[in-house]
Amino acid sequence: MARSYEEASATRRARLPVATRTDGAVFCHTYRLAVQVIECRELRGLTQTDLAGKTGIDRGDIDRIERGSIFPNEKTLVRLADALGAEWSLVDKQTARVQLYGRCRAPEGPRK
Repeated sequence: MARSYEEASATRRARLPVATRTDGAVFCHTYRLAVQVIECRELRGLTQTDLAGKTGIDRGDIDRIERGSIFPNEKTLVRLADALGAEWSLVDKQTARVQLYGRCRAPEGPRK
């Protein structure tokens, strides 16, 4: 009988070293954050350069955050959230599987 993907991958994940599992979790969180920053920025019609100007964060750093190359510290997260009209919060791990960490509100008024 064929195994489901979940069964096969669970067996493989169980054999992975702890460090590898930890790296995977970090990547997952970094990727989720990157996608949210891109979505919020694009929803507001902002370029990376526009966002850099609103936050005082180097455009190259914004690019690295959006590519998932770096994970921003708390100060940077707050600056991004303020500029994007987003709210960042900690979410229970069980809840996080079904919803995104940050919520982006649609901008009020016409897009520029």
